[in-house]
Amino acid sequence: MQESLKQLEQFGKKNYMFNVSRETGEFLNQLVKKYKPKNILEIGTSNGYSTIWLGLAAKEVNAEITTIEKDKEKIKLAKQNFKKANLDINIIQGDALEQIPKLNQKFDFVFIDALKKDYLKYLKSINLSKRAIITAHNVVSHKNKMLDYLDFVRNNYESRTYEELDLEVKL
Repeated sequence: MQESLKQLEQFGKKNYMFNVSRETGEFLNQLVKKYKPKNILEIGTSNGYSTIWLGLAAKEVNAEITTIEKDKEKIKLAKQNFKKANLDINIIQGDALEQIPKLNQKFDFVFIDALKKDYLKYLKSINLSKRAIITAHNVVSHKNKMLDYLDFVRNNYESRTYEELDLEVKL
């Protein structure tokens, strides 16, 4: 599996997929293993790199993953990558703000990596369980594009940055 992930990393760099880093993938994987969610939602699938990291951990903890992507070509790539990784992922094509309200289940783990200006709208539209963990990509590097999201989270939730979580990443 590690070789497949390396190939996907290289493909992502060559084709401007803007995938998360390997470190972020490993971090997401460890969070899922540690907190053992049952329903995971990913907003922004791209070619499925981060979804695979989530999916490998989800297999271990018996969780289901739903991921939303707008771009049909990226969905084709993601489906191929999920098949190679032997992962069963529910992928929804469409605008996340239109698709999220149609989802019936409560989510206890969310990974947001889509339009930065819409992070707060995504968050407010998700049916969250009481013990939900929300992870949001690029909140440091793109904070100026999501000040409303960051302000809302800081004022309404307990929040920590990656550095503040004491997780040992091992695969």
